[in-house]
Amino acid sequence: MKPTKKSCAEIIVDFLVDKKIDRVFDLSGGMIAFMEDAISNRDGIDCFPMHHEQAAGFAAEGYARMNQNFGVAMATSGPGAMNLMTAIGSSYFDSIPTMFIVGQVHAENIKKREHVRQEGFQETDIVSVSKPVSKYAVQVLDPSMLVYELEKSHFIMKSGRSGSVVIDIPINIQRTEVEVASLMHFIGSSEHAEMMKASDRHSVEQVEEKVQQLEELLKNSRAPLAIIGNGVRLSDTADALADFVRRNNLPVVTSLLGVDSFEYGERLVGFIGSNGNREANIAFANADLIIALGTRLDMRQTGDPKFFNPAATVVHVDIDKHSLNYAIKSALTFEMHLTDFFAAAQKIETPEKAAWFSFIRSVRSQFARPFIYSPDKVDPNTFIHELSSAASPAAVVVVDVGQNQMWTAQSWKIKKGQRLLFSGGMGAMGFSLPAAIGAWCAGSGPEIISVCGDGGFQINIQEMETVSRNNIPLKLFILNNNSLGMVREFQDLYFNKNYQSTVVGYGCPDLKKIANAFDFEYLRIEGLDKDDPALKGVLQSKKPVLIEVTIDMLAALQPKIVYGHALDDQAPYLDEAQKKTLEKLKSDLQAS
Repeated sequence: MKPTKKSCAEIIVDFLVDKKIDRVFDLSGGMIAFMEDAISNRDGIDCFPMHHEQAAGFAAEGYARMNQNFGVAMATSGPGAMNLMTAIGSSYFDSIPTMFIVGQVHAENIKKREHVRQEGFQETDIVSVSKPVSKYAVQVLDPSMLVYELEKSHFIMKSGRSGSVVIDIPINIQRTEVEVASLMHFIGSSEHAEMMKASDRHSVEQVEEKVQQLEELLKNSRAPLAIIGNGVRLSDTADALADFVRRNNLPVVTSLLGVDSFEYGERLVGFIGSNGNREANIAFANADLIIALGTRLDMRQTGDPKFFNPAATVVHVDIDKHSLNYAIKSALTFEMHLTDFFAAAQKIETPEKAAWFSFIRSVRSQFARPFIYSPDKVDPNTFIHELSSAASPAAVVVVDVGQNQMWTAQSWKIKKGQRLLFSGGMGAMGFSLPAAIGAWCAGSGPEIISVCGDGGFQINIQEMETVSRNNIPLKLFILNNNSLGMVREFQDLYFNKNYQSTVVGYGCPDLKKIANAFDFEYLRIEGLDKDDPALKGVLQSKKPVLIEVTIDMLAALQPKIVYGHALDDQAPYLDEAQKKTLEKLKSDLQAS
């Protein structure tokens, strides 16, 4: 016989199990002790302890990115809740469905007077703090409304453009027992009905009319191109995208978060943006029809809008109406889920534009960055290329922030089945290691790879113990240039090479000693040969391994846009002969 009464902590756990959540990432704290106890006594779900709340949040994000469900992180009040903030914002900006459950002080000790700073020990108004960087934040003070708020949070988190939600629950509420049958429900309520109604965006007739317009644009274009973003993976439509691109003979470029959505091959030109592949930026700048799929076309992708391709007609498909026309004006917009768009457009089929593909092939052969091999020096782009060649199709690669992120986006060649996870909008150093732990917990295979710089690695270095304790076969690649290289490059350009706090006052410990301390195996790479068997060997190890890849301190991101230049005018700049070659290719395309 089922109990008629349960504690609110038990009801929360029941809700998560019902939603098929098997891990909750946490760092133990007094204000979540009732929830931790409830989880430990429930089958089908476990706490997964981390060493820092930020890391727990990133792990929940990595879990959500991989399992097409959502992630959950839990922290105590005050400092614990505040330490979640970077991860809350990261999930919000990158549209990752993640639920953050925060324990709060006893309701009697919550501040009630505006000018009093704090009443309860470790009390912090996390709802007010997190509202600007979450889809929904709520404090539950009435036990009868607990399930209502859980269901509402889940609905908001997953509907439309997904993102993070925050639920703050005082400790006395967690331990309160309630009659299960008396609990209010959001699903089926009038508020739920209103939200469902508001999500209906287009009639069938409107969509059909817009699809016909798109078909005409495709037929009449000389140089059509698709740019794909994070929305493809979020909507699980990579196969539908591939079919759409094949039927309409489109070359493809990607945003940073779209890099792993399309298999490397003839149709994939590359990654666009400030540090994008030169050949991809040139293609993007010369297309006359740009179909943007699940990407917001922000300035890091398009460059300064005043330099944006003036000849291009833009078609924009995005579930978030606020992403449409906010930076680049579109001739045709679809405010809809990509699943629905690809279904509506499945009858469109257009022939290959021979001159356009000839232009693309020539640009790729003439302007792609060469790979450089040396027995006593590591070129970072070449290393990433070799790592991508050695990695299996089942590999999950989680990348940190800084130069390592851009080198990976530029030079990783995606195989079908691989995943490449980045922190996009928040751009948080320290993301890779804990997010890789979360991705592994979501059921990723044995080949889980973290790529870091020496700076970002140190931010959540403590989670190496989490890896060892859980026997995670993580391969931790640290591109070590003994500096904070991205900012150091900025100092090269604008501060006369004053390396304050990037080299001067910055340090990296002996990584071999760090590996030994955390029971990782250790490998150092100081030079690189083509198809180096050492890479394949280390990836096949069943143990956690730290691989230190030594990089010259002055290794730079190339190509890159310097302020005041167009997307296809990246440094190092083309010489006169290269400029003439490109102008000839453009002229031939226009004449076709």
